[in-house]
Amino acid sequence: MPSRPIPSWLIVLICGATVLTLSMGARQVSGLFLRPVAMDLGLSREAFGTAVAIQNLVWGLAQPFAGLLGDRYGARPVVIGAGLLYAAGLAMAGLASDSMTFTLGLGLLCGLGQAGTAFAVALAVIGRTAPADRRSLAIGLGSTAGSIGVFLMVPMTSALIERFDWRPSMLALAGAVMLMPLLGLALREQPSPRGAGTASGWQAAGIAHRDRDYWLLNLGFATCGFQLAFVATYMPTVLIDGGLGLSAGAAVLMAIGLFNILGTWLCGMAGVRWQKSRVLAAIYVARAAAMIGFLMMPLSMTSALVFGAAIGLLWTGTVPLTSSLVADLWGRRNLGFLFGLVYIGHQLGAFLGAWAGGFAYDHTGSFEIVWTISIAISISAAICHLLLVEQPRPIALAEGNT
Repeated sequence: MPSRPIPSWLIVLICGATVLTLSMGARQVSGLFLRPVAMDLGLSREAFGTAVAIQNLVWGLAQPFAGLLGDRYGARPVVIGAGLLYAAGLAMAGLASDSMTFTLGLGLLCGLGQAGTAFAVALAVIGRTAPADRRSLAIGLGSTAGSIGVFLMVPMTSALIERFDWRPSMLALAGAVMLMPLLGLALREQPSPRGAGTASGWQAAGIAHRDRDYWLLNLGFATCGFQLAFVATYMPTVLIDGGLGLSAGAAVLMAIGLFNILGTWLCGMAGVRWQKSRVLAAIYVARAAAMIGFLMMPLSMTSALVFGAAIGLLWTGTVPLTSSLVADLWGRRNLGFLFGLVYIGHQLGAFLGAWAGGFAYDHTGSFEIVWTISIAISISAAICHLLLVEQPRPIALAEGNT
């Protein structure tokens, strides 16, 4: 009996999810490099944080254009080109002898690479190729892949740094990221015909940007970026400064990645059952509570792991919810571009979070003010999502159930 061929959408899901695993995993280990890079190249924490901040800013600014190219020409050429840039950036950082070269590699090139290999491109191709009745499930599984990347790549990177130092470890990451262009070859898709009543990417963007709720979504997502960049970049250093060591920082990042696998799935399921905007509001309230609890408890391995588990449950569950909200309210046809524009807000927040942590520490000797800001804007983000009206706009209704 001949075996059934694997459906093409499932191949796209597997390869797209693996691209996300590598892209997000390589991004989230940056904090493990802070101390060894700073000691070797003579960088301050603010200088290292600035490199990570530039990476996030470049990623955010380039994301909508990567999404637009993916919507127009397919994800395949975008992922191949961006994957090569990502690997080149990590290799340049690993070979850097000064802060400028390190920042160009980790900041500029890796930021461009992430724009073409992360959510706006990978989730959009998964959403376009999956059957309508399995689209939400496929996007949810693709989002979860980023969490798996953190869980897998953090311990491997930590072990490499401890055994071989930071330069060989950075080059090993570059080698792993080189798999993304190969996976990109499998991201084949049929271009979807554009009906007479559907809007172009720029027309859809103009409609969305005149909508108050689009900006509320942007403000909330900027908070997400600020919090994630701050915690991912500086949590290992917070624990090392507290006497717990690099392995503790790696363990907490692993806990974030592990619990985020469950959290992303739970957030996706909650978005099916309840209004997505209300679920997002609850996530931001819970993040504020987790941060307050961590700051109130004495610093220990137990308190750090509890915080990692709690914040991991709330880590990137915002992504499928926000992406789905964009699709529900303003349509799926230009999802890559529209979500890419929303992601600018996320990455502007990430830029500030990565930079502010180093700036605050170098000028005050503490991260306390940044923790306070993170808690305050978390409550503000919850309010933004409670004010959002979750009803499809005419541009989405015009597309029908495609």
